[in-house]
Amino acid sequence: MTDPDERRRCADAVTTYIATHVVRARESSSDEAAAWFRTAAPSDELNAVLRLGGELPLEFERLRTLFDGVPASWHCWRELDPPEVRDLFARNGLSLFETEPLMVFVGPGETASTPEPRIEEVTDDTGLAQWAALWSGAATTDALVPALRQGMELGSTCYLLWREQGEVLACAAVVTSDAGASLEHIVTRADHRGRGIGTVLTRRALELALDFGSDRVVLTASPDGEHIYRRLGFVTVGHVDRYA
Repeated sequence: MTDPDERRRCADAVTTYIATHVVRARESSSDEAAAWFRTAAPSDELNAVLRLGGELPLEFERLRTLFDGVPASWHCWRELDPPEVRDLFARNGLSLFETEPLMVFVGPGETASTPEPRIEEVTDDTGLAQWAALWSGAATTDALVPALRQGMELGSTCYLLWREQGEVLACAAVVTSDAGASLEHIVTRADHRGRGIGTVLTRRALELALDFGSDRVVLTASPDGEHIYRRLGFVTVGHVDRYA
């Protein structure tokens, strides 16, 4: 990425992404050396090194010690980070497991005509357990609920459920910070995909983020979902490589 304006837009989106991750856990940090958050839950999506800087080998060893015994994802921002970051990960046995586009809302895209009564906000541990079960696919959510609850207690995270006839069919999350908002973990149950549920749920999450007053809303998308978010007013500004 050589265009200064494109690089700045990507950097601003990464700043928002990082800010909306460190505010969802009680144990986190963001400075010139590194940005990370740690809930200690058994999920590499709930513990992460979001960006590595400073003296790279020293910071890597420090954070590997911090995350010892806890599954975590290590982020590399393809358009911003130097090749040394990827090389450092590879030399230390980390493997690339996914690449996702980083997208930022520029709107307006498609808009909703009426409120959707099947969308509800999670308010208690029962709802969190249902949310976690759909999002993770885990047989038990006992270890996930306390980690997810941190974001609610810190006032940063709103969890959404799509429910029909008592069944949870989809979920999403909205995380807000001083640097903007992010939309996270948008999942529709496999046997109900293709109905547009994810699109409507994403639109509602976006409305909540904008209602909060966020100047910038970001998300990372699966390659298959990128075109859906484009219709809603998002554009791709970069890519994140995740390692574990």
